[in-house]
Amino acid sequence: MTSRFALHLSAHQVRVVYLAVGYHLARPGSEIDPDTLQEYEHGLRELPPVLGPLLEREEATLSLTPFQLLRLDTALLSIINELKSYPLLDMVAGESGRPRSLAPGFDDLLKRLFPRVAEEPDYAVELAQDALHLHRQLRPHLERARELVAQEREEATRSRQRPRWQFWRKGGP
Repeated sequence: MTSRFALHLSAHQVRVVYLAVGYHLARPGSEIDPDTLQEYEHGLRELPPVLGPLLEREEATLSLTPFQLLRLDTALLSIINELKSYPLLDMVAGESGRPRSLAPGFDDLLKRLFPRVAEEPDYAVELAQDALHLHRQLRPHLERARELVAQEREEATRSRQRPRWQFWRKGGP
């Protein structure tokens, strides 16, 4: 599939996207296709090496496949819930030194990308709002991405199907 979506992001938005991708990849099985039980061929696992160098820029353009766009949207929605609960978990886990998130490495990644969170856990709620704004920016493209992914799956299914033997033709299939 040659279709791609270009996201024009500020430096802050690149950090939010990196955080969403990091959270998504930290969850076990997040890149496993439930139908085939195989790892997605071109999922979000490809993004950290691309996003890393973009973290230092003021603005960046990120080119995503339709499937990656859909996965990124899911990742953004996932961190919204995580970030909204972060200040509440600060009261429970903060004093003990235990991580606030069940996703391995998420706390460290959050504090590395947004050091302000270490001093002000409530800042995580602002980050949740930023993730929601990004989700809303993606919304106009999501339907087209779903259509393209569905077309790709249909084509893949057709290519795997063997042609039926046509006995009425001479010479076999």
